[in-house]
Amino acid sequence: MLRLTTLFCTLALGLPLSAAQIQGYLADWNCVKDIVKNGEEQTFQHRKSCSLQDNYKRSAYGLITDDKKFYRLDTAGNKHALELLPKSPKRDTLHVVVTGDVDGDVLKVTEMSLL
Repeated sequence: MLRLTTLFCTLALGLPLSAAQIQGYLADWNCVKDIVKNGEEQTFQHRKSCSLQDNYKRSAYGLITDDKKFYRLDTAGNKHALELLPKSPKRDTLHVVVTGDVDGDVLKVTEMSLL
């Protein structure tokens, strides 16, 4: 019985959370940690390449929440981001709501829309 309980707990911890809605803004995944740590303005001053304004086409995006949590978007999330970014004049502050499953620091996106 103890082995079965231990196995169940181990499996349960490895599974992603159920679908969640998370609000935040899109950023280049390679810059997310710097933006959270140093702020957007300081990061862009030292790493101009982090700004999505002139070149929004990136290989990977992240979502930064107001409480400074961040998630890497999966392939579907990156596709959604590439669809939304050209429609916004303020690409560096593109606020979105994302529906999907959280698996560690990865957000498995099923839907994304502008706020």
